[in-house]
Amino acid sequence: MSFIVGIDKGTTATKAVVFNASTGKVVGSANRATRALHPHSGWHEEDMEVTFDRVAECIRAAISDAGLTGEDISGVGVSGHMGGLWALDADGRPAGHAIAWPDARAGEIVAGWTRDGRMDEIYEISGNAPIPGVPLALLAWMKANNPDRFASLHQIAFAKDYINYRLTGRFVTDESDISFFPCDIRKRAYSSRLLDIVGIPEVAEKLTEVLPTGSLVGEVTPEAAELAGLKSGTPVVTGAGDAVSAALGAGAVLPGQAVTVIGTSFMNNLTTDRPVMEPPGVGFLFLMPDGAWQKLMANTGGGSLCLDWALRAFDNDRLTAAGEDRADYFATIEAEASAVAPLANGVFSHPYFNTSGMSAPRFIPEARASIFGFDTSTGSAQMVRSVMEGVALSMVDCYAALDGTVDEIRLTGGGARSRLWARICAAAMNRPLGLLEAEETGALGVAVLAAVATGQHPDLAAGTQAMVRLADTVEPDPDLAAIYADAYPLFRDLGRDLEPLWRERADILSKQGQRQENP
Repeated sequence: MSFIVGIDKGTTATKAVVFNASTGKVVGSANRATRALHPHSGWHEEDMEVTFDRVAECIRAAISDAGLTGEDISGVGVSGHMGGLWALDADGRPAGHAIAWPDARAGEIVAGWTRDGRMDEIYEISGNAPIPGVPLALLAWMKANNPDRFASLHQIAFAKDYINYRLTGRFVTDESDISFFPCDIRKRAYSSRLLDIVGIPEVAEKLTEVLPTGSLVGEVTPEAAELAGLKSGTPVVTGAGDAVSAALGAGAVLPGQAVTVIGTSFMNNLTTDRPVMEPPGVGFLFLMPDGAWQKLMANTGGGSLCLDWALRAFDNDRLTAAGEDRADYFATIEAEASAVAPLANGVFSHPYFNTSGMSAPRFIPEARASIFGFDTSTGSAQMVRSVMEGVALSMVDCYAALDGTVDEIRLTGGGARSRLWARICAAAMNRPLGLLEAEETGALGVAVLAAVATGQHPDLAAGTQAMVRLADTVEPDPDLAAIYADAYPLFRDLGRDLEPLWRERADILSKQGQRQENP
């Protein structure tokens, strides 16, 4: 029997999962919190060495949880959050802290690209409307604001690539991650023209080799084997960016298959056989294996991040008292929110709490969360339900704007563990949603890639068929669906009416010399 370790290096936590390579069954797992650094308002960084130490600890703990040793592991795949800036200096060491995708320091630069028209050409080449936390924007900011550090960058890649580098000694990336650089989406390669547009042509010499997604990177080194509890020589594949790995782990590999991920962000991903550029200037377009693409209509403003905010703001005493093991606490919260009438006594939440703003169904980096309909009856349970409903209505927003056929939708991510949230999403969309047996689809997606690359399945289609399974299907409740159908136009119209006000807010803060983000 053969086993694969799939690693999902997330924004808030890293998970390592041991899968049976034949069936995809989970046999062990572990997670560790990601240590985020915020040296300035709106900045989001990581100490790269601390990050790898936690990943290694996580791998060792997952193998132990499975009752196995490193000798039993036949391959490793790593998924990581996309975007950000992970760089090495000329000596192969971290060139300062990594910058993660929620970082907002380049917000004004991105807004300037929109104002002066450069964003139109960027989108036409890349199929992506960059947010402040993508490398293209961060590198432009760094050249203008920290030229010494910019000059120190020798090789540039992404979160998962640094983990692979520490495991194998080889610093390369894959097609999926360069999508969010962004790249030339039609040529499936870096674009020198994009570098020229934003004034950083010298970055071309700092870019790493790009491999097809799922290719073998190398083997685990003796040093990494000792740290992570793996066997020296264990094959490591490129893995994939988190949006792509989650789609693979959900089995969304054929055109028309979609997956919605309730993670830190709220991602609605459709696999396509062509680069879908519509709606223009909106959403993300990523490279999938085997010559496919993925159109992602994401509420980057927040998925579970929004719920986390509501709990801290309205129920912090109970949240704190729950400690690290919060299963009972979340069960209580869900029961309380379930008892609240649909629409939470008329409280509408626009779920744009993250500093990256809105990327779909319209591209508005200045967008921020709003809560409409507060009154004296609004408490923690109403806010929890309202946030869940706001995220679900943003799902309707995103799929409605997609120019592509959606044959089926699967639901995954940490938020999908909430049966209430899944029911709300199914009713808002008024269509069945498949729930996956494996919760950690990001880890499963790269495990499938590793299983295929090490010869345990003949190809990706066979690997996903063998290792990805549905646990249940949530059917839409007709009464609840009717309520959300009535409510959606108000949710949509409120967002459109707020658009100029979000921009006015950003202008006011800019004139005062303040950032748009709260400390």
